[in-house]
Amino acid sequence: MRVRVLRTLLVTTAVAASSLAGITATGVVGASATTGGVHAHDWSKEPRSVTRSPATAPEVTGIRVGHHPKFDRIVIDLDGKASGYSVRYVKKAHRDPSGEVARLLGPRTLLIVLSPANGHDVNTGDPTLTTPSNVKWRLDEVRQTKVIGDFEAVFSVGVGLAHKTPFRVQTLHNPTRIVVDVHH
Repeated sequence: MRVRVLRTLLVTTAVAASSLAGITATGVVGASATTGGVHAHDWSKEPRSVTRSPATAPEVTGIRVGHHPKFDRIVIDLDGKASGYSVRYVKKAHRDPSGEVARLLGPRTLLIVLSPANGHDVNTGDPTLTTPSNVKWRLDEVRQTKVIGDFEAVFSVGVGLAHKTPFRVQTLHNPTRIVVDVHH
């Protein structure tokens, strides 16, 4: 009986804490967020994906990177409801739709694909990004971010890295953003 009460108390506390922080990890409600038993918010080198189908594809408005004591953070800002995503290590990143190899700084490449999502206004074709599409960061892990695809509601970002290290993925709200933390 004591174990059940303690377990219930721990789960209730964790849910309340995440609600107070305003942070929603992917996979908690209404999304499939595991691949091979690895949850999106866990640290791992394994691919992560979440499938979502918002009524209207969100627009990508920014790509930001920040350095933290134990990880580098990549933030993709969205205008609209959260899109689905796939995040994985690849040997080479290819531009969508041409298939050309996208050259990135660093010996390792992380590919972030948002779907559905657009980096342009679907009515005018004007870019929606308010940040540069290609930036050399030279942080502990993140060396470069580059938009390598924005075609048919699939938005792709190649991330050049110093090493192949564990990463985690979160979906945050108010404002909507997909966050990838790369451990160093």
